[in-house]
Amino acid sequence: MDTALIVTVVVALTAWVFLLRSSMISMIWGPVVRSAGGDAVWAAVTSVVLYIAGLAAFALVVLAVHWALGGLPARALVLVLSALYAPVAFMPAPDRGARPYEDVRRALVRAGATEEQARACAWATGPLAFAGLAVVGGAVISVFAG
Repeated sequence: MDTALIVTVVVALTAWVFLLRSSMISMIWGPVVRSAGGDAVWAAVTSVVLYIAGLAAFALVVLAVHWALGGLPARALVLVLSALYAPVAFMPAPDRGARPYEDVRRALVRAGATEEQARACAWATGPLAFAGLAVVGGAVISVFAG
C-alpha cells in the first residue's frame, strides 16, 4: 500500500477527531453525565461502562464486517466506520494543558456537568482513551494490512 496514502488517511483522521471532539462531548457524553443527577461517582462509573461497551461494540462490528464482506468492500466500510467512531473514542483523551484533562472538563461543564462530575469523568475515562486509540488504530491498520 502506498505510504503517502496511509499518512494522508492518518492525518485526515486526526484532524477530523480534533474538529469533532468537543461536539461529541456535548452531544454524547453530556447527557450521560447529566443523567447521573449530580452524583459524581455514578457519572464516572456510567461513563466508564458505556465507553468500554462502545469500544467492544466497535471492535465486534469491525470483525463482523471483515468476516461478512472481506476484501475491498470490508476495508472501505471499516475505514468509514473508523472515521465515524474515532471522535467518540477520543473524547476523553488527555490534553497537554496546564491542568490535566482541562479541555475535557471544560467541555463537560458546558454540556451540563458539575465541576465534580466533570473531574471524576475525565479522570476515570481519560486513561481509556489509549484503549480507544488501540481499537481505532487497529481497525485502520486492518484496512491497509494484507
